[in-house]
Amino acid sequence: QTATNPLFRSYPPSSPRPPPLNMSTPSQLHNPKAVWFLGAPVSKAIAASTAAIYVLAEMNKWHEALVFDTSKIFDQAQFYRIFVCNLTFASIGELVFGLLALCPLMRRFEREMGSRKFGAFIIYSSVLSTIFELVFFNIFFDTERYSGPYPQLGAVLAMYHKFAPRLHPKFFGVLGYDFSEKSLTYGLCAQVILSGGLSTAIPTIFGFISGMLSVSLSQYELPEIVYTAAGTLGKAFVDDAPAIMMARTVQRGGRNQQRRASTGARGGRDATAGAPAAALPAVQPPRPPQPPPEEAIAMLTSMGFDRDAVIRALQQADNNVEAAANRLLMG
Repeated sequence: QTATNPLFRSYPPSSPRPPPLNMSTPSQLHNPKAVWFLGAPVSKAIAASTAAIYVLAEMNKWHEALVFDTSKIFDQAQFYRIFVCNLTFASIGELVFGLLALCPLMRRFEREMGSRKFGAFIIYSSVLSTIFELVFFNIFFDTERYSGPYPQLGAVLAMYHKFAPRLHPKFFGVLGYDFSEKSLTYGLCAQVILSGGLSTAIPTIFGFISGMLSVSLSQYELPEIVYTAAGTLGKAFVDDAPAIMMARTVQRGGRNQQRRASTGARGGRDATAGAPAAALPAVQPPRPPQPPPEEAIAMLTSMGFDRDAVIRALQQADNNVEAAANRLLMG
């Protein structure tokens, strides 16, 4: 299966399920806020720090100090620019559209890969893209490049391009050309990537290349001390599950189940009272599952998956192409 990402987590059938959430935990009961970043603390930390550093840079006029300028890095020994150039964007427009493009991609792949491997992926791709930029901007293209996490955007965009399935090839059409639903993401990313011309497009391209290379590198996790320190410092970015909403859902489900059971019991008594046994309707045998359509099989096999695995995934997902694709990607 050429389209299966080795970084994605796969749990064998015999592996134990995680324990249920304790719905009475005070931190959960007092956390009614949105949990859009639930399961993606690294992505939340990157998004929050990008926004916070932009505010600080605006207040203190730091934007010029964040520019990636190889002449100042090497001639004036301002090596700090290597480490701060990716911290935040240079304008409010880039910040808004950049986070709109970056956050959904980061959240998606962190949830699929796990925070440990996703964090390693971000670090490896950032280091590689920085090396590429230092060589290119110093030798071939001596110019400043705008600050911003453009290499990180290119890295997650590489993951999206390689591993995200194209579920609707004819999602919309323009001038006789058909586009899939992935075109919307590509269009938003293009708005950000081309906002500063070559100074934003080149680091994104290097990030894209680094992301492709880091897919295999990220199988090697960082030292345990890094995760320990990140877990200690990043507790504020870990979202608790919305326990109140979960409790209400469970309660509603329990009430509905009891209501259906009591209604069925009353209906059964009314229907069988005084009726001969021969008048009772015969129990219908369950209908066999529908075979997967060839169009769905062809769509998934075109992504590199084995035909037998595709058929099994479609049968398990009740012929839902998106659910089957997620099963295949998750291994």
